[in-house]
Amino acid sequence: MRVFKKSISTCKLLLCASVLTNLLLTGAVYVYEKHSHVFGMVLERRDIIRLSDKAHSDYWARVGWTNTIEKLRIDFDAAFFGNSITRGSDFQATFPDKKIINLGYPGDNMTGMLRRVPMLKASQPKKIFIMAGTNDLVHISLEEYKNRYISLLDAIKDSIPHAQIYIESVLPGNTELGNEVPNTKIQEANKIAKQLSTQYNCTYINLYDLYADDNNQLPKEITRDGVHLYPQYYDRWADIIKQYIYN
Repeated sequence: MRVFKKSISTCKLLLCASVLTNLLLTGAVYVYEKHSHVFGMVLERRDIIRLSDKAHSDYWARVGWTNTIEKLRIDFDAAFFGNSITRGSDFQATFPDKKIINLGYPGDNMTGMLRRVPMLKASQPKKIFIMAGTNDLVHISLEEYKNRYISLLDAIKDSIPHAQIYIESVLPGNTELGNEVPNTKIQEANKIAKQLSTQYNCTYINLYDLYADDNNQLPKEITRDGVHLYPQYYDRWADIIKQYIYN
């Protein structure tokens, strides 16, 4: 009987310890999430929730970047707006007689680009070259891709109504090197982008076919990870946009 009672007491002690540990872990997760919003941002990427703008860790960086652009007081000839693929370009070097601003932001998706429209507005570009969707298509459906693009185009049109907008297709990826999005899905997304370019009176630029090989893949020799281009291979991109830069 004493052994039995002792076992019950031990179980109660372990149960209390377990409950206390779980409460402490829950509290720690709550405090961490309250300040970092890591889990919230994961859910937002999947279009499950929407966080307030200030909840994003890059909020003050974006505000500061926008302020810097405004203080430059430069009306740029062209802005390149996108994610890390756009960031890797250097079209100012390619077109030195034009004032070009690169607003490529590593890891960004269309929800993030929507938050950065004030930054784009601050640059007051005459022409805007958009590449959007590479990071979105990993998580969302084509229908949501279309909805996000519509929201982005509406915001840009409202903020910079005078600008000419060029919608650049999403590039193919190389699935063997780690690209998570099937190229068939990218092609369908590009069809949507092309339709929206007509709807919004924009110019569609097909970059996909410039970079897809005979197997419908981004060739291994021009990419370091199946997604991003080596710098020297932006020349194809530059060649096709030259007519729009100078038109």
